[in-house]
Amino acid sequence: MLQKKMSIPVTISRVLKYIPDLQKQVQGLTKKKEELLSRISRQEYAVNKESQRKKIPNYNSSFVVSTSRLNDSELVIHISSYETYKIPLSEILMCLENNGLLLLNSSSSKTFGGRLFYNLHFQVILLSLSINISLICKNK
Repeated sequence: MLQKKMSIPVTISRVLKYIPDLQKQVQGLTKKKEELLSRISRQEYAVNKESQRKKIPNYNSSFVVSTSRLNDSELVIHISSYETYKIPLSEILMCLENNGLLLLNSSSSKTFGGRLFYNLHFQVILLSLSINISLICKNK
C-alpha cells in the first residue's frame, strides 16, 4: 500500500500538535522519576538503619561496648550509654574484677546530649579470660 505524502502545512500542523503531547509525557516521566528516586532513597535509609542496628553486638541497644587488647596483660574497655540507663561504675568494676581483671586506670565523661562514657584500663590476671560484657548490662 502506498501512502500519500502529506503536504508541508499538514506536517507542520501535526508536529505542532505533537510537541505539547511530548512535553506532557516528559513532565509525567520526570515526576515518576522523582517519585522513584524518593522511594529508593527512603528504602536505602531503612536498609542502612537496619544494617547499623545489626552491627551493634550488644543485646541492649542503649549501651555500646568495645574492647581493645593492648598487649598480653592489658586490656581497655570503652562503655557508652545514655544517662537514663546509667549503671553505677562500682557494679561494672565488680563484675569485671570478678572475671579476672584488675583496674589500673579509669576515666568517665558526660556529653551535653546525656551520653556517658567510661574508659577502663585493666590488667588481665587470669590467662584464660572470657568476659561476657552483656553480664554488665543484664537486668538493666
